[in-house]
Amino acid sequence: MRETVLLFNIKDKKRAQELQMICMSLRIRVRLIKKEEYFQTVGVLAGMKEASETDRIYEGEELADEMMVFAGVTGSHLDQILFMMRKKGMKRTDYKAVLTDTNSQWTVPELFKELEKEHAAMHQS
Repeated sequence: MRETVLLFNIKDKKRAQELQMICMSLRIRVRLIKKEEYFQTVGVLAGMKEASETDRIYEGEELADEMMVFAGVTGSHLDQILFMMRKKGMKRTDYKAVLTDTNSQWTVPELFKELEKEHAAMHQS
C-alpha cells in the first residue's frame, strides 16, 4: 500500500494546503475525506485492496474535531510530518492514528470515538 495520510474535518483550507504540501514534499499521498464517505472503513479510504466498500452514505454529524490517519507511513516519515507541522507553527491535531489491522475495519465515526476515549484517558488528572 502506498504511504497515505487521510485528513478528516479540516475546515481551514490554508491548513489543509499546508498539510498537503508537507506530505507532497515527502512523496506521501494525501486524501481529504468527505463527510459522506464516513461509513466506509478506514481501510477502504486508505486504499487497501482487500477492503470492501459500502454503498451507504453518511448523513450524520461531522466529527467533533480534526482527525489524521497515517496509512503505511514509515516511522521516519511520520516523525518528519509531525516535526514539519511543529516547525511551521501549525495547530496541533489531537486525534491521530496509524492504520492497523484492527482499525482498518472500523468506520470513521468508530475510529474517532476510540481516539476520543484514548485522548480523554491520557489527559485526565
